Amino acid sequence: MRGSGKSTLGPIVAKRLGRPFIDLDDMVLAVTGCATVTTAFETLGERAWRNAEATALEQAFARTGTIVAIGAGAPEHPPSLDRIRLARADGWRIIFLDASLEVIVARLTNCLGDRPMLTAMPLGDELAALVARRRPIYESLADSVVEVSGSSVDAAAWALERVLSADTP
Repeated sequence: MRGSGKSTLGPIVAKRLGRPFIDLDDMVLAVTGCATVTTAFETLGERAWRNAEATALEQAFARTGTIVAIGAGAPEHPPSLDRIRLARADGWRIIFLDASLEVIVARLTNCLGDRPMLTAMPLGDELAALVARRRPIYESLADSVVEVSGSSVDAAAWALERVLSADTP
């Protein structure tokens, strides 16, 4: 989910493991030529974002050994979901960073950052709907789950690193 810590933890763990890191949102911004995710959603629309995201996933998964922070909505887009499943079948490990709804709401209330609202609902209601809809997808894709709700950034990074190190052949 957005606000779970993908963009924060990914670079930390990648550095510790000596592996490259890709934030899929950055790749999609490069594909679309937009400066921010919010701008991309406002000018191109979510459908164009999701299509560009599928293209970026192809590029990201072509880079073996890379840690990739996948956009929270990507698994809901059939071409991206198919690509994630194919990557998993090809040996990529999919890790679900699981944060409670309360933690996600608190993090995004304090700093929404470059995350566009997807509905006209209040933030907490939108996030509750997204968590309810997306959690089963994330769980079905995940090889491992790292609980990040009550963890400091450092503790969550170490937990993620342990999972990735154990999954490395």
